[in-house]
Formats: sequence, C-alpha cells, structure tokens
Amino acid sequence: QLALGTVDIEAFRVRARGEQETRTRASAALQEREAADLRLREEATKRKNAPLFAEQERKAELRRFRNRFGQPFIEKQHYRKVMGILRSVDSGVPIGKADLLFFAGEGGDYWTPQLRQTHHKILAEQAAVGWQNTKDVWQAINSCGHWRKAGIPDNGLRIAKEALEQKTRPKARSALLTTGGGALRDLRQRAEAVQFGSEAHLLTPEDFRPCTLLGAVHIEMGDIVIGAEWYEKAEARGAIREMIDRELASILRAAPQDQRVQFKTALKGYDASRYNWL
Repeated sequence: QLALGTVDIEAFRVRARGEQETRTRASAALQEREAADLRLREEATKRKNAPLFAEQERKAELRRFRNRFGQPFIEKQHYRKVMGILRSVDSGVPIGKADLLFFAGEGGDYWTPQLRQTHHKILAEQAAVGWQNTKDVWQAINSCGHWRKAGIPDNGLRIAKEALEQKTRPKARSALLTTGGGALRDLRQRAEAVQFGSEAHLLTPEDFRPCTLLGAVHIEMGDIVIGAEWYEKAEARGAIREMIDRELASILRAAPQDQRVQFKTALKGYDASRYNWL
C-alpha cells in the first residue's frame, strides 16, 4: 500500500509496528507451546524410563558394594550366600566358623584381601574393646594379631606396647612381645623387632614363635645365616616346616630381584638339602 501510494509513511509506520508486535506475540506463544509440549514429552519419557533407571542404579550400587570387598563377579549358585556374608560383615559382624570353612573350600575365590582384612578389623576392634574394659592381656594380644591381619599394624603395635606397660606373666609377656615384634616387622622397624623377639625368646625359650619372628626379621635385614639358624631353632621347637617355607616364600616375593637371588644363594649355601626347593 505504501508502494502504491494508498498510505503515507506515517500510517505505514503505525500499521507496521502493530503488525510486528502481533507477529512477535504469536511467535512467543508458539515457542511457549512448543516448550510446554517438550516438557510434557520429557516428563512422559522420564516416567516411562524411571523403572529402568532405578534398576540400573540398583545394579550399579550392588557393583560398588561388591567391589568394596573385591568381588566383581559372584557365581549364581553362591550369590545369595556370599552377598549375605558381605552385608553381615559390612554391618560389623565377623564371619562365622561355618562361612570361614566355606571360604577355605569351594568359596576360596571369594576370600579376597579386602574381605579378609575387613573381617580381621572387626575382630581387632572387638578385642581392643575387651582389652580396654577388662585389661585382659590376651585380649590385647588377640587385638594386635588381628590388626596386623587387617593391614593396620600401627594400631596393633600401640595396643601391644600399652599392654607391655602392665605387669604380666612370662608367657603372656612373651606373646605380647612376639605379636608386637610382628607389628614392628610389618612397619619395617626391624631393629626394634629384633629386641622384642630376643626378649620374648628369653622369657619362653621353648616357644617356637619368637624364633620364627627372629628368623624372618634377620633374613629381611640380610643376615641370612642368622635367620636360617633361628628358623632351625623354631623347627626344633615345633614349628611346622611348611609354615616356615611359606613365610620364606613370602619374604622372597617381597624382596627386589637382585636381593632375592642373594637370599636363595645364601640359604642354599647354609643347607642345600633343606632349601633345595628354592
């Protein structure tokens, strides 16, 4: 109309402005309707997928729970039993004898370091409470042993040293020194571990346990002949040879390759027939 001359420029501007406002309002209304439709579709999709997402999250949570105990996969026939044990341990209950037998047999694959350490941590805490409440030295000894098996020797050493401050019978003190010496060995405080083991041996010279401690510590220190002599004394006092060999194998695995060769050579040089399995 402006081009044909039926409206002037001022009328054009007024009518154009109104038309633009109408189109802007219509566009905004359309966008709002489309956004509302999109929200409705998304909400419908969420409602539809909610059970699936909930199931996926449940399975993910179970995986995270199993992984805490080093159990990425559990056989179907063992699933209910193993998960029951894991939940029980997670709630602070140690594993019972029947279940320990299961792990010693067909369930051996599930007896992971994470599960074993958690089990011993529970027992260590229980014995620590018993020690604090009763001052029964054997509770302290048990607590120290379980803390070591839980991979937390610092706690075990602290309780052992605390119990050593009170007066005890020679047998109990020797056991405290031996388990405390083991914790010192775990912490690589080997000179002090030798002191603990030596005093324990003086208190109970016929007990093989201080001897095995001294054997292990001396070998780790590189005193191979002295260590082998202590292991020989331990065996003479009743230590099982297979137990000593397992401990030696563990020491060798933990040693650097060059040191491992030196250890083997020295042990075979000490007694070739005894250590021919190395």
